[in-house]
Amino acid sequence: MNDQPTFSIVVAVFAVCFIIFSPGSNVFADTQQSESIDSFYKALSERVGQGIKGPIGGWQYYWKDGYFSIDSRQKNIKLRINGQILVDGGNIDADHALQNAFPGLDGGNILFRKLTVSTYGNFYDTIDFTVGIDFANVRDIQDIWIRYLKHPILKKIKFGNMKEPFSLEYLTSISRVAFMERALPDVAFSTGRNIGIRYDSLNPSRRINWGAGFFLNTGSFSTVGQGADQISEANGFDVTARVFGLPVYDENGKTMLHLGIGYSFGLRNEDNLDYAMQFRTRPESRLTDDTLVDTGPVPGKRRDTVNAELAMVYGPWSFQGQCYHASLDANTAGDPDFWGYYAFLSYFITGEHRNYNKSIGVFTGVEPQPVFHPKKGDWGAWELALRHSYVDLNDGTIKGGKESNFTVGLNWIQGRNTRVMFNYIHAYVKDRASPYIENGRANIFQVRFQFIM
Repeated sequence: MNDQPTFSIVVAVFAVCFIIFSPGSNVFADTQQSESIDSFYKALSERVGQGIKGPIGGWQYYWKDGYFSIDSRQKNIKLRINGQILVDGGNIDADHALQNAFPGLDGGNILFRKLTVSTYGNFYDTIDFTVGIDFANVRDIQDIWIRYLKHPILKKIKFGNMKEPFSLEYLTSISRVAFMERALPDVAFSTGRNIGIRYDSLNPSRRINWGAGFFLNTGSFSTVGQGADQISEANGFDVTARVFGLPVYDENGKTMLHLGIGYSFGLRNEDNLDYAMQFRTRPESRLTDDTLVDTGPVPGKRRDTVNAELAMVYGPWSFQGQCYHASLDANTAGDPDFWGYYAFLSYFITGEHRNYNKSIGVFTGVEPQPVFHPKKGDWGAWELALRHSYVDLNDGTIKGGKESNFTVGLNWIQGRNTRVMFNYIHAYVKDRASPYIENGRANIFQVRFQFIM
């Protein structure tokens, strides 16, 4: 852990952030009469005036729909730029077993969870691309892909660094999931981002859609210049596919049932010990870098991972669950199998419902009805959520441990792009060999301020 700020300091920082960015704040005098988050953006655009409003040299600069937009004179070149700020703070209270195993685990912390700048570009309606960089994670490059739009098939194909099509929870943006962090097994087993080619059917009029791709196992990289080296040193490849359907979809998603299944085949060079397979996860918190369950590097030839998805929305109520199974061809480790699952229930006290993108099969942001406007007595959307997650990383000669977490969450969503999240996590870890943990428990209290612009 870093220095140990008290939890009261953390809360004070969040309060200051909220006062600054709130649409009714006096910090932005032009927005005092704003009627919504959208009018806040409009007022902010007018406030900075010539700084972001064109034309300048024939180019148009303006703020629209939460994006800073740049258009050429003929509007045949378009750029859309936005950013995400996610600030986390909180405290971890661990028992003696976990403190002995992880001496830096206990205590408080505050950090930037994400500080991301993303750019979307379109050239002559022929080629589009995305580049996203997270400055909070050593300039970690997120998505960097390109596609050709002038062919009905090719426009559904992306080339570059992107998420593999696997897991509803992982494909949903971290700024849109119901809890501050994704569930234990999702972090442990999801295939992550890699360099490759991916096809998505992208047909919202159909009940069933799918995605598939071929990826080199390169892992994330922090600068574009590293890409060539990581491609040449890639340890094997992944072939990943996901199929999802909507047996029920009524009232524009107010009532819906989502079913999905994913499979990822990974071929590896078992002699390349620098890039051996490894499964691990933090305790659903970024307040620590410690992974309470961890297999360590496992040399092997092959990885097969299967994932099943279930999600339901019934008005303000929603349920989501997934189960995961990973099977390894790793003779020295006894060909181990690992597994896990999570399930959560959420309820919008204020009556909203989770929104869903039918083309790609993920949940998107919630629109408060009405948005936060205290002068009118409107306080945005409030969501309660409860989750249980479990992961088992013990099999064969591997004893990475078992972890079971219960999480209670409260989300305050002021507008589509702003929310404050509160999570309490009770983590229970057992049967880990190194460091040895027979039984260990931790209580985690954490808060997040999120602003997207």
